[in-house]
Amino acid sequence: MPRARPSELIVYLLFAAALCVLACRQIDGSAVVKDAAQNLQMGINLAHHGVISEEEAAPLRPSMYREPLPVAVDALTVAATDALLGKPQVSGYFSGRRALCAKLQNVLWLLILSLTVLAITRRATGSLVAGVIAAALAAKPFLADTGINSLYTELPAAALMMLSIGALAATQSVGGWRAAVATGFLFGLLTLTKAATLYVFVFTAAVILAGRAAGMLWRGPAHRNWHLGGMVLAFALVVAPWMLRNLHTFGHAQISSRGGLVLYSRALWDELTPIEYRGTFYVWARPALQPLLGRWLGFSPADLERGGKLERLSDEPGTSVYANDNAAEAAGRPQDAIGLHRRARAERNRLTREFELAGQPFPDVAADQAMEREGMRIVVSHFGANLALVVPLIWRSALLILPAMLVGWIYGLRARRRALSLMLVPGLATVGFYALATHFEPRPAAVVQSSAVVALVVAGHALWRRYRTRTIAAGRVAKHDEV
Repeated sequence: MPRARPSELIVYLLFAAALCVLACRQIDGSAVVKDAAQNLQMGINLAHHGVISEEEAAPLRPSMYREPLPVAVDALTVAATDALLGKPQVSGYFSGRRALCAKLQNVLWLLILSLTVLAITRRATGSLVAGVIAAALAAKPFLADTGINSLYTELPAAALMMLSIGALAATQSVGGWRAAVATGFLFGLLTLTKAATLYVFVFTAAVILAGRAAGMLWRGPAHRNWHLGGMVLAFALVVAPWMLRNLHTFGHAQISSRGGLVLYSRALWDELTPIEYRGTFYVWARPALQPLLGRWLGFSPADLERGGKLERLSDEPGTSVYANDNAAEAAGRPQDAIGLHRRARAERNRLTREFELAGQPFPDVAADQAMEREGMRIVVSHFGANLALVVPLIWRSALLILPAMLVGWIYGLRARRRALSLMLVPGLATVGFYALATHFEPRPAAVVQSSAVVALVVAGHALWRRYRTRTIAAGRVAKHDEV
């Protein structure tokens, strides 16, 4: 793979400058809400009180509800903003100038993501043009409110994913301790941003081990096995302190305490009726396709209201189901919730209050553990339905992402470009995990969409180059015949 020439640095710099301008124009002081607001609150508490806590007022009980790396970065932005603007009331961070300052971190994350995509694609294709195209395609989805103008964690996770798989590819193409340790370190940081990466990393390490045993990956002398050990050790050194903190504080060595809620939510989806299963393709379709699919499948927006055929799939604001279920969730009354998503959240609130009355020091963690056990029981008892639900969930969130990565992965295998195929394993594993163990909302899919872009551009460039070679060869033959 050719290295970038010094003259190409000008292109990198111009691209980075243009991206900075576009990104800064998208960022404003609009309100930080939902999951992003929880992260910011925890960052404020870390910056001001030295504790990662969800609480808005004392006493600040420690929390592991969310992964720590985005919280730590938010804490740094809060401290920097305080140094520039002074320390206001806590509410002042969630909109206005301080919210804008907190969001500026996203410019750096977007640069890391895009320039890494550019470098990986450039080295994989030998084409700077292909690299720029891939980088622009990877950046475009994040130049929106849920990306650059928010504090959701998908953008930093996507940037860390690209750094991680770039290092992973180097373990195959270059080898050595440096690439292996960097891979483990970066995947560790990604795990502290998205807890699901813990399982993805274990799967990736297993693929490397199996591939080496089969003579397909990491070929070389026996000491390369130690490189795999170094990769795993580097990963462990990054994630272990946080997990040990949670073990000491909460009694559970986890990355975050949302796994039970997520698994229980997914378990409820496994109990869909045949009509509801068919309805998922209507409800989870792109808005532009819903009218057409509704006519084909026999559904309409009225089916998502109370009493409708698809009322249990409803979770959109403005419906009668949404109004009812919000009240049921707040009251902790799952029996009153209609939609399955809100029913799971209402069950969490019910259990949390129950454990709180029982004197549990961390009732939210105890509730999550109880939901995880019940969710696993349901999944095991409905395992066939769990597998069947993978199809509509891919339709929901990875309709283009999964095929693109598969195309790149298969091309890598057929062309014996094993570094490319290995590089795509974490993305495929991430989609598989979300589809099998969660209700796979569209937002988490953004973490791997850049992997899909790289896969498609690399495979497309190879196809174009083959076509061009054949066309030139055919032209030479025709010219020779004329002579």
